[in-house]
Amino acid sequence: MCSKYLVIALLLTGFQFANAQDSLFHRNPTNAYSATEQIKALRQGALVVRLKTNDKSVDAYRRAGKNELADKLVVERQEQNQKIAEAFKYYFNFCKVYFIYAKNTDALLKREPYIFLDEKLKPDSSIKMKEDYFLIAEYGSFTMNERVDDYHYSGVYRTEPSNSTASTSSFVILDTTLTQLQEPFPFAVAVYLGAFIKGAEQLSLNLEKAYSRLVYKEEMRDLKKKGK
Repeated sequence: MCSKYLVIALLLTGFQFANAQDSLFHRNPTNAYSATEQIKALRQGALVVRLKTNDKSVDAYRRAGKNELADKLVVERQEQNQKIAEAFKYYFNFCKVYFIYAKNTDALLKREPYIFLDEKLKPDSSIKMKEDYFLIAEYGSFTMNERVDDYHYSGVYRTEPSNSTASTSSFVILDTTLTQLQEPFPFAVAVYLGAFIKGAEQLSLNLEKAYSRLVYKEEMRDLKKKGK
Protein backbone atom coordinates (compact mmCIF):
# COMPACT_ATOMS: atom_id res chain seq x y z
CA MET A 1 0.00 0.00 0.00
CA CYS A 2 2.79 2.39 0.86
CA SER A 3 4.36 1.95 -2.55
CA LYS A 4 0.98 2.58 -4.17
CA TYR A 5 0.54 5.86 -2.32
CA LEU A 6 4.11 6.80 -3.12
CA VAL A 7 3.50 6.34 -6.84
CA ILE A 8 0.32 8.41 -6.65
CA ALA A 9 2.15 11.14 -4.75
CA LEU A 10 4.95 11.22 -7.31
CA LEU A 11 2.46 11.38 -10.17
CA LEU A 12 0.62 14.27 -8.53
CA THR A 13 3.88 16.09 -7.88
CA GLY A 14 4.93 15.64 -11.50
CA PHE A 15 1.53 16.84 -12.71
CA GLN A 16 1.68 19.91 -10.49
CA PHE A 17 5.22 20.69 -11.63
CA ALA A 18 4.25 20.38 -15.30
CA ASN A 19 1.22 22.59 -14.77
CA ALA A 20 3.33 25.17 -12.94
CA GLN A 21 5.88 25.18 -15.74
CA ASP A 22 3.15 25.51 -18.36
CA SER A 23 1.23 28.24 -16.56
CA LEU A 24 4.40 30.22 -15.74
CA PHE A 25 4.34 31.46 -19.30
CA HIS A 26 0.98 33.14 -18.73
CA ARG A 27 1.06 33.94 -15.03
CA ASN A 28 4.25 35.94 -14.94
CA PRO A 29 4.01 38.97 -17.23
CA THR A 30 7.49 40.16 -16.26
CA ASN A 31 9.38 37.30 -17.88
CA ALA A 32 8.37 34.46 -20.19
CA TYR A 33 5.10 35.96 -21.40
CA SER A 34 6.58 39.42 -21.92
CA ALA A 35 9.67 38.01 -23.58
CA THR A 36 7.54 36.07 -26.03
CA GLU A 37 5.39 39.07 -26.91
CA GLN A 38 8.46 41.29 -27.26
CA ILE A 39 10.37 38.91 -29.48
CA LYS A 40 7.34 38.26 -31.70
CA ALA A 41 6.81 42.00 -32.11
CA LEU A 42 10.50 42.62 -32.75
CA ARG A 43 10.54 40.01 -35.50
CA GLN A 44 8.02 42.11 -37.43
CA GLY A 45 9.37 45.39 -36.08
CA ALA A 46 12.78 47.03 -35.91
CA LEU A 47 15.88 47.44 -33.82
CA VAL A 48 17.16 51.00 -33.55
CA VAL A 49 20.87 51.11 -32.77
CA ARG A 50 21.96 54.17 -30.79
CA LEU A 51 25.44 55.39 -31.63
CA LYS A 52 27.03 57.49 -28.94
CA THR A 53 28.88 60.74 -29.42
CA ASN A 54 31.25 62.54 -27.10
CA ASP A 55 29.89 66.02 -27.72
CA LYS A 56 30.18 67.21 -24.11
CA SER A 57 33.73 65.92 -23.71
CA VAL A 58 34.76 67.32 -27.10
CA ASP A 59 33.30 70.74 -26.23
CA ALA A 60 35.08 70.70 -22.87
CA TYR A 61 38.42 69.95 -24.51
CA ARG A 62 37.92 72.73 -27.06
CA ARG A 63 37.00 75.26 -24.38
CA ALA A 64 40.18 74.28 -22.58
CA GLY A 65 42.17 74.82 -25.78
CA LYS A 66 42.95 71.13 -26.16
CA ASN A 67 41.88 70.81 -29.77
CA GLU A 68 44.17 67.90 -30.56
CA LEU A 69 42.59 65.79 -27.84
CA ALA A 70 39.13 66.87 -29.02
CA ASP A 71 39.92 65.91 -32.61
CA LYS A 72 41.33 62.56 -31.52
CA LEU A 73 38.21 61.80 -29.50
CA VAL A 74 35.97 62.66 -32.46
CA VAL A 75 37.92 60.40 -34.81
CA GLU A 76 38.02 57.47 -32.37
CA ARG A 77 34.28 57.66 -31.75
CA GLN A 78 33.51 57.94 -35.46
CA GLU A 79 35.62 54.89 -36.20
CA GLN A 80 33.94 52.89 -33.47
CA ASN A 81 30.46 53.93 -34.59
CA GLN A 82 31.25 52.96 -38.17
CA LYS A 83 32.37 49.50 -37.06
CA ILE A 84 29.24 49.01 -34.96
CA ALA A 85 26.96 50.15 -37.78
CA GLU A 86 28.64 47.85 -40.31
CA ALA A 87 28.45 44.92 -37.90
CA PHE A 88 24.69 45.33 -37.48
CA LYS A 89 24.08 46.06 -41.14
CA TYR A 90 25.81 42.95 -42.43
CA TYR A 91 25.65 40.44 -39.57
CA PHE A 92 22.41 41.12 -37.69
CA ASN A 93 19.53 39.46 -39.56
CA PHE A 94 16.74 38.98 -37.04
CA CYS A 95 14.80 42.12 -37.99
CA LYS A 96 15.06 45.49 -39.70
CA VAL A 97 17.79 47.78 -38.30
CA TYR A 98 18.03 51.58 -38.16
CA PHE A 99 20.73 53.84 -36.78
CA ILE A 100 20.53 57.09 -34.85
CA TYR A 101 22.81 59.15 -32.67
CA ALA A 102 22.01 58.78 -28.99
CA LYS A 103 21.45 62.53 -28.66
CA ASN A 104 18.42 62.13 -30.94
CA THR A 105 16.69 59.56 -28.74
CA ASP A 106 13.91 61.94 -27.68
CA ALA A 107 13.22 62.72 -31.33
CA LEU A 108 13.04 58.99 -32.04
CA LEU A 109 10.48 58.43 -29.31
CA LYS A 110 8.40 61.31 -30.68
CA ARG A 111 8.72 59.86 -34.18
CA GLU A 112 10.28 63.03 -35.52
CA PRO A 113 11.85 62.89 -39.01
CA TYR A 114 15.45 63.47 -40.16
CA ILE A 115 17.14 61.46 -37.42
CA PHE A 116 18.07 58.18 -39.11
CA LEU A 117 21.57 57.74 -40.46
CA ASP A 118 22.84 56.56 -43.83
CA GLU A 119 25.85 54.34 -44.53
CA LYS A 120 28.21 57.23 -43.82
CA LEU A 121 26.36 57.92 -40.55
CA LYS A 122 24.94 61.17 -41.85
CA PRO A 123 21.28 62.15 -41.26
CA ASP A 124 19.18 61.13 -44.24
CA SER A 125 15.62 62.49 -44.51
CA SER A 126 14.70 59.75 -46.99
CA ILE A 127 15.10 57.05 -44.32
CA LYS A 128 11.81 56.53 -42.53
CA MET A 129 10.88 53.80 -40.10
CA LYS A 130 7.67 52.14 -41.27
CA GLU A 131 7.53 49.61 -38.45
CA ASP A 132 5.25 50.41 -35.50
CA TYR A 133 7.15 48.40 -32.93
CA PHE A 134 10.82 48.87 -32.14
CA LEU A 135 13.39 48.24 -29.44
CA ILE A 136 16.67 50.04 -28.90
CA ALA A 137 20.18 48.61 -28.92
CA GLU A 138 23.43 50.22 -27.88
CA TYR A 139 27.03 49.41 -27.08
CA GLY A 140 27.77 49.81 -23.41
CA SER A 141 27.13 48.27 -19.99
CA PHE A 142 24.40 46.07 -18.65
CA THR A 143 23.52 45.01 -15.13
CA MET A 144 22.76 41.63 -13.67
CA ASN A 145 19.13 40.64 -13.17
CA GLU A 146 18.48 39.26 -9.69
CA ARG A 147 15.82 36.82 -8.60
CA VAL A 148 12.83 38.40 -6.85
CA ASP A 149 11.62 35.10 -5.39
CA ASP A 150 14.02 32.26 -4.64
CA TYR A 151 11.52 30.18 -2.69
CA HIS A 152 8.78 29.33 -5.17
CA TYR A 153 8.95 27.69 -8.57
CA SER A 154 6.53 30.25 -10.01
CA GLY A 155 9.15 32.92 -9.31
CA VAL A 156 12.01 31.16 -11.04
CA TYR A 157 12.23 33.78 -13.80
CA ARG A 158 10.93 36.76 -11.87
CA THR A 159 13.83 39.15 -11.86
CA GLU A 160 14.61 42.80 -11.46
CA PRO A 161 17.70 44.84 -12.43
CA SER A 162 20.41 45.01 -9.81
CA ASN A 163 23.20 47.48 -9.22
CA SER A 164 25.83 44.91 -10.23
CA THR A 165 27.41 45.57 -13.60
CA ALA A 166 27.76 42.34 -15.56
CA SER A 167 29.77 43.79 -18.44
CA THR A 168 30.96 47.22 -19.56
CA SER A 169 31.50 46.06 -23.14
CA SER A 170 28.28 44.62 -24.57
CA PHE A 171 25.46 45.07 -27.01
CA VAL A 172 22.36 45.66 -24.91
CA ILE A 173 18.70 45.77 -25.93
CA LEU A 174 16.44 48.29 -24.20
CA ASP A 175 12.76 49.12 -24.35
CA THR A 176 11.47 52.59 -25.22
CA THR A 177 11.91 53.73 -21.62
CA LEU A 178 15.62 52.86 -22.02
CA THR A 179 15.26 50.01 -19.53
CA GLN A 180 17.13 46.81 -20.29
CA LEU A 181 14.93 43.80 -20.93
CA GLN A 182 14.87 40.69 -18.78
CA GLU A 183 15.37 36.97 -19.18
CA PRO A 184 14.37 34.86 -20.97
CA PHE A 185 14.62 37.60 -23.63
CA PRO A 186 18.25 37.53 -24.84
CA PHE A 187 18.82 41.21 -24.13
CA ALA A 188 22.63 41.36 -24.03
CA VAL A 189 25.76 39.83 -25.46
CA ALA A 190 29.32 40.57 -24.44
CA VAL A 191 31.63 42.16 -27.00
CA TYR A 192 35.25 41.24 -26.38
CA LEU A 193 38.15 43.41 -27.55
CA GLY A 194 36.06 45.37 -30.04
CA ALA A 195 34.77 42.26 -31.83
CA PHE A 196 31.63 44.06 -32.98
CA ILE A 197 30.93 41.72 -35.89
CA LYS A 198 30.95 38.66 -33.67
CA GLY A 199 28.81 40.48 -31.11
CA ALA A 200 26.14 41.49 -33.63
CA GLU A 201 26.16 38.03 -35.16
CA GLN A 202 25.78 36.38 -31.75
CA LEU A 203 22.97 38.72 -30.72
CA SER A 204 21.08 37.87 -33.91
CA LEU A 205 21.63 34.16 -33.33
CA ASN A 206 20.47 34.41 -29.71
CA LEU A 207 17.27 36.12 -30.82
CA GLU A 208 16.66 33.45 -33.45
CA LYS A 209 17.05 30.70 -30.87
CA ALA A 210 14.84 32.47 -28.34
CA TYR A 211 12.19 33.11 -30.99
CA SER A 212 12.17 29.46 -31.97
CA ARG A 213 11.99 28.32 -28.35
CA LEU A 214 9.44 30.79 -27.00
CA VAL A 215 7.13 31.20 -29.97
CA TYR A 216 7.15 27.51 -30.87
CA LYS A 217 6.23 26.69 -27.28
CA GLU A 218 3.34 29.13 -27.43
CA GLU A 219 2.12 27.78 -30.77
CA MET A 220 2.20 24.20 -29.50
CA ARG A 221 0.20 25.26 -26.44
CA ASP A 222 -2.41 26.94 -28.64
CA LEU A 223 -2.65 23.86 -30.87
CA LYS A 224 -3.24 21.66 -27.85
CA LYS A 225 -6.02 23.95 -26.66
CA LYS A 226 -7.67 23.87 -30.08
CA GLY A 227 -7.34 20.09 -30.14
CA LYS A 228 -9.35 19.88 -26.98
